[in-house]
Order: sequence, then structure tokens, then C-alpha cells
Amino acid sequence: MRDFQGRMASMVERASSLNEAMATASATAASPDGEVEVTVAVGGSLQELRLTPAIRQMSAQSLAETIKAVYREAAEEAGRNATGALADVFGEDNDLVRQARARTQGED
Repeated sequence: MRDFQGRMASMVERASSLNEAMATASATAASPDGEVEVTVAVGGSLQELRLTPAIRQMSAQSLAETIKAVYREAAEEAGRNATGALADVFGEDNDLVRQARARTQGED
């Protein structure tokens, strides 16, 4: 019974650590000239989109392409951050971590 309780306590601690790490795994990317800045959470949800007045000089199509490119960059970084968080909690040899690494490396 003590062994079971110890394992449960360890799982609760890992879950808490993972939750904290995932909460901070978001990523922010910006366009080369800084007109567009995007923050993306783990899982790809858009958290923040900041546009500077310089976008007024861009065509609608150019602005859309820039937003998509910056979003993609931030989303990929958030994925790498999430994988790093998993590795910190479970170790590099964990199957879940290996699968996540393979998936994020496949996006590059």
C-alpha cells in the first residue's frame, strides 16, 4: 500500500510539474521588421496578435502572408517548448517524449 501511495504521490507531483511547464511553453515570434508579433500557446491557440502602424504600408495579401508565417514560427517554437517540458518532467527516454520529438522534428 505504501508503494502505491508513493507512486501516486509521484504521479501527482509530475502532473503538477507538467502543468506548470506547459503553461509557460507558449512562444512569441515577430516579423523581420517587427510589424507583426504573434504569441501562440501549446496546441496552437493564438494568445496574442500585435500589429504596429507600419502594417498600413503593407498590402492586405502581404500582411496576411506575414501573419501566417509569424504564426507558424511561433507555433513551431511552442511545440518545441512543450516537448522540452515533457522531457524535463518524464526524461528524454520516455516514449511520449520520443513521439513528441519525432512529431516536432517532422514539422521542420
